[in-house]
Amino acid sequence: MEKFPRDKGYDAKFDNIAGLKWYPYVGQCFGQGGQRIMVYAHNIPIHPNEYDAKLQEWKAKDSWATPETIEEYTYCRGWWTKTFRCFIKGAVGLAENYDEHSTSEIKGKIDSFIRKIAYINFIQGLVKSEKQIAQADRCQVEQSKIINREILKILNITHCICWGMPVYNYVRGMKDFKVISEENNLKKIGFASCIIDVGGGKTMRCLRIWHPSMPSRFNPFSEVTHGIFASFLASE
Repeated sequence: MEKFPRDKGYDAKFDNIAGLKWYPYVGQCFGQGGQRIMVYAHNIPIHPNEYDAKLQEWKAKDSWATPETIEEYTYCRGWWTKTFRCFIKGAVGLAENYDEHSTSEIKGKIDSFIRKIAYINFIQGLVKSEKQIAQADRCQVEQSKIINREILKILNITHCICWGMPVYNYVRGMKDFKVISEENNLKKIGFASCIIDVGGGKTMRCLRIWHPSMPSRFNPFSEVTHGIFASFLASE
C-alpha cells in the first residue's frame, strides 16, 4: 500500500498549462481542514554533461510527484534527501532526527503533514550548472512564473512556503499579484512572510524560510523555527 498516494484529480487541468513539464505532488489530504498548502523548493541544478540524459530520464510529468519519490525523500537518509528531510524536521517541529524506525507518534506527525501539502520545484525544468547552486536564466524564470501562477490558481492555494529569497520574490512578483502586508521581523534571519492579493477577491499567505540545504541557518530543531511554522500554518 502506498504511503503517500498522489491526488491525480488536478492532472487534467495541469495538462492545459502551456509549457508545464512536471506536475506538483498533491497529497491525498490536500485541502482538508480549509488550508491549501504549497511548498516550493527552488530548482534542480544539472551538470551540462548530464543535462540531455537527465531530461530523458525525467521526461514524465509525474517524475517528481510519484508516491515512491515522496516516500524516499521523506524517509531515506541519503545525501540527495538531506534538504527535504531538514525541511520536514523544522516544519513538523521535531526535536531530533527521525527515520522509518521512529515512534508511531513522530511518523504520524510527519505523514500527516506530507499528505496535506502540494510540493514542487518552482523552476519548471533543469538548470545547467557545474555547481550545486544554480540560478535559472531570465527566460526560464519568467516561464516558470506563468506556469506556477496557473498551478496556484488551480489548487486555490491559501498558504505558500518558499525555500529561500529567490523563490519568495518570484511568487511575490507574479503578474497581477499585489503584496498588501509584509512582516520581516519573524525573530529569525532569512524568514519573512506576507499576504498577497491574488485577484478575484482572494488572498494567499506566503512564508519565506532559509533554504533548508543550509541546516545551520535553517536550524530544524530550533523552537524559534518551529514557532514560525506553527504560527504561519495556524493563520487563516
